[in-house]
Amino acid sequence: MRRFYPFFPLVGGRALRDFEWRGHCFARGTWVMLDLHGTDHDPRLWERPATFWPERFRDRAVGPFELVPQGGGEHHVSHRCAGESITVALVKRAVRLLTREMRYTVPPQDLRLDMRRMPARPRSGFVIADVAPAH
Repeated sequence: MRRFYPFFPLVGGRALRDFEWRGHCFARGTWVMLDLHGTDHDPRLWERPATFWPERFRDRAVGPFELVPQGGGEHHVSHRCAGESITVALVKRAVRLLTREMRYTVPPQDLRLDMRRMPARPRSGFVIADVAPAH
């Protein structure tokens, strides 16, 4: 879900040291931007990148630089979100609730994301109606 609908389409930071990447030199202190949405939809990295297909993760672990919904690397030593494990647990619980424990309808609404907005979110939010327990 975070790959497909990132909270932030990009993140910025300052280079901690001089480095070169793909022929471009970056001096220490230079502002750099990481395109999270672009990375998480890169067809060189993701089969069917524009498809919401959570089953792709069912039988494989995801490395620290492979999925960057909230930053990359290991959260305890780099810029990855320290609250990511809590966010993942909450998203798992929400998916379980929405798919197994309740019935509802989804009325017509505008679910397109405005990637110029931070955080990115569906234009109409996400509205559900006629909510009832699944049993």
